[in-house]
Amino acid sequence: SQIIVVSTQGVGGDHLSEQWLSFYDIFLRHSFGSYRDVLKEVTFNPLMGRYLTHTGSSSYDHNGRYPNENYAREIMQLFSIGLDKLDPDGTVQRDASGTEIPTYSNAQILNFARVFTGFVEQEPRSNVEHSDEGKNMIDAMRIDATMHDIYPKP
Repeated sequence: SQIIVVSTQGVGGDHLSEQWLSFYDIFLRHSFGSYRDVLKEVTFNPLMGRYLTHTGSSSYDHNGRYPNENYAREIMQLFSIGLDKLDPDGTVQRDASGTEIPTYSNAQILNFARVFTGFVEQEPRSNVEHSDEGKNMIDAMRIDATMHDIYPKP
């Protein structure tokens, strides 16, 4: 089963190898480590940033636009807790009326998206394979403090 994936669809670069191997190496480095460490490194990976569109997402204060919710939603929905609360045996929990109990609300997604603001790709360097746009898709992204949401998150 694949939990954390990126694809050439939406990213491109299927003729390149180094950027894909760099992503794969995350799982080699952390294969016997913590899931938290995997998620942290995946979050800073430029392929994931482009695939789930949190690269360049900024705070509302920066440009009057709300942060991109895509990566925050995927972490909650696919990479961790899922859509519905589950019992220890894996069955879906239901309320008194028989409706599934969601694990998170849209308000939580909106607040979580504020965490993933300010991510930008590193400057290109000459000793790595470049994307078709000349971008550095190997090195971990950095956070541009002017774009990052600085306010407390609930």
